[in-house]
Amino acid sequence: QRQSYKRTLKKVHRDQRFRNHPKNGKKAHKADRRLKTIAGRLVRELERNLASKNLLNTYKGKIELFKKVLEQKRCDKDKVYSLHEPEVKCIGKGKEHKKYEFGNKVSIARSYSGIIVGAVSFRDEYDGHTIDDTLDHVEQMLGFRPSRAACDRGYRGQKESGTTKIVIPDVPKKNATYYQKEKAHKLFCKRAGIEPINGHLKSDHRMGRNFYKGIFGDILNAKLAAAAFNFKRAMRRFFALLEWLYCCFLCREGVNKNGEPPYPALAK
Repeated sequence: QRQSYKRTLKKVHRDQRFRNHPKNGKKAHKADRRLKTIAGRLVRELERNLASKNLLNTYKGKIELFKKVLEQKRCDKDKVYSLHEPEVKCIGKGKEHKKYEFGNKVSIARSYSGIIVGAVSFRDEYDGHTIDDTLDHVEQMLGFRPSRAACDRGYRGQKESGTTKIVIPDVPKKNATYYQKEKAHKLFCKRAGIEPINGHLKSDHRMGRNFYKGIFGDILNAKLAAAAFNFKRAMRRFFALLEWLYCCFLCREGVNKNGEPPYPALAK
């Protein structure tokens, strides 16, 4: 490199701090333009050095990726948000505390008992367009297709998928009976149980941050997180069963866990 920009970049990074402050906005935007100019110089110099050594075709893909990052605008589509993971998508959450997330979209399907029966990875499709692929995956896992699927309002636009009826929370009809209203209410309360499952998958089973490479890594991460959730649930049930059997054995022998009579007050 003809110039390393070590001292220059240090000053540029300082100017970019506190960019949301009214007095620092102009200085931060100027630092952004300066940083982009330096990046363009380094890419062009790298391109010249590789061409002189006949290595330009070897690193052609990376050079094109660098140029795409430098040329992309704010309102462009298919922008690059990460150099080491160009497939990452910006997903709008619509929430005040977290407006955007960067990664890919995962559709989770759970049974009525709480077991995950489907985990399918998508790029950035509309939620309603992911129902068919998710139910196909559920059919492969279970061997049959469920008759009903309770979804949230983000899946509006599709009433059925094959033989499966899509049920979405809505205002009950005027001619609906009390039994029908209560049945729909219980179903949607059960559907709300998918929200803590999503939280546990992200916080406890590493689905919040993916360490695998590429699109295949995104698919693999979703499958492994769902499998780990089901395995942990099964182990909890297994140990609870062992503890119950152990307590039954102790009661049969006339002692409790501490080796004492189960009812010391009545032992006299």
